[in-house]
Amino acid sequence: MKSQKIITKGIIDWATLRVESVVAFEYAGPVAHCGMGRPILTPDYIASHTVGVPGQKDVIWSPLYDAAAYPSAGQAAFSFFTLPKGQGVSSAPGVGAVAKTILDTNMVTNNQLSLGNEFYAIGSETLFFPGVNNNTSTTASFGVEPGISNSAIGAFINDIYNVGNGGIKVLTVGTDRKYIEDGPLNLFPPATRLAGFAAIATGATATATPQTQYAVWSGEPYTLVPIYIQSTQQFQLTVTFGAAIPTPSTTIARMIERLRGYLIRQAT
Repeated sequence: MKSQKIITKGIIDWATLRVESVVAFEYAGPVAHCGMGRPILTPDYIASHTVGVPGQKDVIWSPLYDAAAYPSAGQAAFSFFTLPKGQGVSSAPGVGAVAKTILDTNMVTNNQLSLGNEFYAIGSETLFFPGVNNNTSTTASFGVEPGISNSAIGAFINDIYNVGNGGIKVLTVGTDRKYIEDGPLNLFPPATRLAGFAAIATGATATATPQTQYAVWSGEPYTLVPIYIQSTQQFQLTVTFGAAIPTPSTTIARMIERLRGYLIRQAT
């Protein structure tokens, strides 16, 4: 981190404008650049971010992600990052029973980064979407919506609550090096969530009544002691339940695992 020189005392000869003495200290704290305007970008700094320089690595923020359908009856175990693009079945809403695409994962090889790519992982999050599956349409209602809905009262929240209270997540790099072995899933809240919400209520007690219902696992983002995953190094992420947890809404859901971090690429 660059520092700023904080001058506490200075003596200037006003006749010659010569600085005779200065008492100062270096400060690199969080307000080091306050009031200094936009940072000055030197040619050397800009050159360090040049794209495609042979022999130079390129570092970008690019979390690894992989999605899977969560059956309405639940499932005992899920494996992520094992089926790259072009394999498996997509869980993206409205696409139908097609192979996985960029809508599902950014993996191009199973359980490893392709040659020339490395990953610096700093966190893990789980996204869970009730009532979303590859048969729903982006132009029609999903199985369970957070807004005005005719689904069972509390279905959205109950799906989030029940599934989030189960599951153990395990991230293994190499043959047996575990870097995550923790649960339940609600310890891995998503970094983003729905905001700007409104509520509507009626006096009806029937299950088919307009309602607004939304919940999300929340809390401190799950951070990792950084893990530098090398090119072609095997890694695996699994979510295992003691017993399959059905969704109270009785609809299929969608679960997405994201490893937050930086992608390091060799110049091509």
